[in-house]
Amino acid sequence: MSEQAPSVLFLLSSLATGGSELKTVRLANALASRGLPVMLACLGPPFTLRGEIDAQVPFVDLRRRGKFSIRSLRLLAHVVRERQVRTIVAVNPYPALYGRLVRILLRGPKPRLIATVNTTDPGSGKLALQMPLYRRILRSADLVILGAEAQRRLWSRQYGVGTDDRRTRVIYNGVDTEQFAVDIERFAVDTRRFAVVDGGSARSRVRAEDRNPRRFVIGTVGQMRPEKAHLDLVRATAILRSRGVDVQALLVGDGSERARIEEEISALGMRPHIVLTGEQRDVRPSLALMDVFVLPSTAVETFSNAALEALSCGIPIVASDIGGIRELLAYGGGVTYPPGDVARLCECLDLLLRDHRYRAQLAAEARLAVEEHFSWSRMVQDFVTVLAPGMNVAESPRWHHRISPQASAS
Repeated sequence: MSEQAPSVLFLLSSLATGGSELKTVRLANALASRGLPVMLACLGPPFTLRGEIDAQVPFVDLRRRGKFSIRSLRLLAHVVRERQVRTIVAVNPYPALYGRLVRILLRGPKPRLIATVNTTDPGSGKLALQMPLYRRILRSADLVILGAEAQRRLWSRQYGVGTDDRRTRVIYNGVDTEQFAVDIERFAVDTRRFAVVDGGSARSRVRAEDRNPRRFVIGTVGQMRPEKAHLDLVRATAILRSRGVDVQALLVGDGSERARIEEEISALGMRPHIVLTGEQRDVRPSLALMDVFVLPSTAVETFSNAALEALSCGIPIVASDIGGIRELLAYGGGVTYPPGDVARLCECLDLLLRDHRYRAQLAAEARLAVEEHFSWSRMVQDFVTVLAPGMNVAESPRWHHRISPQASAS
């Protein structure tokens, strides 16, 4: 590797189990395997994903305490100076604040600041209230990386970020097509088998058991937060069953909304028909059970990693029409419905479950679309182009097999 290779520091708020964090760890590992000198810095806990960081990727805990930490800022400045960091990649707006301030503090050559934005619409929450500050920070960055063209248009229109195309770049998420090619026999799972253990309690697990071959499994993967709208999937399952469709649902993940979801399942009498698996270190066995993957989110989604993983497994998806989902499905593999419209969600699911040929067609499109347009190697190469333009770097074989697929959250 040339001595002029840029030293890149990925700066995150934490290493919690989330889509942005997991993607960043995997990306840093991949870049390091190609010979790029990269490191990870984290403002504070939790450090759930620390064990997933490759040994050749240095990690620094910046020990933030409170809402803003001068100590963390000084430590970050020290690391940038001592490691001769040439590029800071701030993952989301809050770390970009620290990156911006470090550039002000440092004397002499300033590191390039690249900010990645993973939320399509901040909505009315905490981030929305902070946008007057963050928009100035993002507009001062050398480059802002966004996850979809729809996201770039929205941020340009609402916040003036991305009005100059030369200072923005869209890089779609990618999925490891080798890792997410579900081999049914490998996981000892028969997609025509599905049952609920212990009468369908919230702590149930899926097991293989003979069932009616016309019974279908729909499901989703992701953190249980309000904007993920798991309740819509629960209600759709109840409606479909009331219409005579023999369907069961599989919800993979955990989070603050779990208790509320469990209450709704009980209220609708769906405990025998809906399984909550909790967080899964490897989601592929659960994906292998699904006839259709559902992404019911009503906010936040930009370019869903969970949806990409399902498509890579050859599973057709039904997704709410938000963020970059139209771009994700531009090459086939699924259908969309208006966010929050449970009636339309039921219509889409009913059609796919009753029409085997249509479902098979979408399944074939799904896998092909990911292989040709949304592969992990394509995404990594796009980042290489941004972080090390003009450099000829080759992927180290089989690096990605170190990483265990986890419950995705985008």
